[in-house]
Amino acid sequence: MPFQMQRRILPQLVWNQQVYGQRILDRLRPGMRWLDFGCGKRLLCNGLENLESELSKFPFVGLDPSEENLKQQPPNVLRVLADGHHTPFADNSFELITGNMVIEHLQNPGLVFQELHRILAPGGLILLHTPNLANYLVFGNHVLSTVLPRRLHAAIVGTSEKRAEKEIYPTFYRANTRGKLLKLANSHLDLAVEYLPTPRPFFHYFAPLALVELLLTRLLQFSPLQQFGATLLISMRKPLPETSRRTMVPAA
Repeated sequence: MPFQMQRRILPQLVWNQQVYGQRILDRLRPGMRWLDFGCGKRLLCNGLENLESELSKFPFVGLDPSEENLKQQPPNVLRVLADGHHTPFADNSFELITGNMVIEHLQNPGLVFQELHRILAPGGLILLHTPNLANYLVFGNHVLSTVLPRRLHAAIVGTSEKRAEKEIYPTFYRANTRGKLLKLANSHLDLAVEYLPTPRPFFHYFAPLALVELLLTRLLQFSPLQQFGATLLISMRKPLPETSRRTMVPAA
């Protein structure tokens, strides 16, 4: 029933994971040096296997602190066991760095963003997808995670998102608003933020609450309220050196 309601109330809704995945695909080029930061077991969520297959045609480096996650990556992925605070890569190593539902788990995002900036090549792009702390559901989840026992909170999230307890990692949301991202980008990265809607009601198993969520999601499609969307699609570009910019400007 909730999915039938969703088709009627939000017929044009595109899954935020699909938007993120397609954005990566649009930017990939043969031979591009690509790092997926916090790669987990796969690039996208279940249900987007066709898009995942298209993305996997491009070789990339997958970095994750979990050996178990890395073992489940496809064979063409160069797997690196490390966290984002200290990576084994040289300066300017990558033209594209991606991260799907990762930065909400960072305890010290300042250090991680410094490292990402270091290994990103001039003119390169960081593309991140993460929950928006300004969204009512994300904020509510954050509050619950601080007051409820971890196992109870994990059970609530797991029921809605069909995830096992071991797949639900602690969240801190220390880089999950536009204001926090501006501070992290500082003057070193050019920042752009888009707001994406939730893919389905959190309470999809209970029709009355699902209806309320769907109506709120539709309301958040209007321009003044889009900043409260469920997730952030973050683009950070490393500027070219000033000398390179000058050589690119044609003579008058």
